[in-house]
Amino acid sequence: MLADFLLKYWKFILAIGIVLAIGGLIIPNQILGRIVEFTGFALIAINAYVLGYKMATDEATKYIKDELEKLAKKDIRYKLATERMLKNIKGRIK
Repeated sequence: MLADFLLKYWKFILAIGIVLAIGGLIIPNQILGRIVEFTGFALIAINAYVLGYKMATDEATKYIKDELEKLAKKDIRYKLATERMLKNIKGRIK
């Protein structure tokens, strides 16, 4: 649920994180500035993690699908296993 939200609005969240990280340096109050800066970097890190996980999952799915399609040409059991496995991978992302 949170990952879906981040994937949908990742550009806005990244912009907010950058503004907070840089804005924390400008705030004269040292404690408040560090909190704002840390929050900005945390948003950037979470955003990068979710986008990296999504890209890695997509690449792995594509690679597995290609390899199993090669095997499916030889035997129908591999085709059924491919469909079942891809459905399980897609189910874990959401």
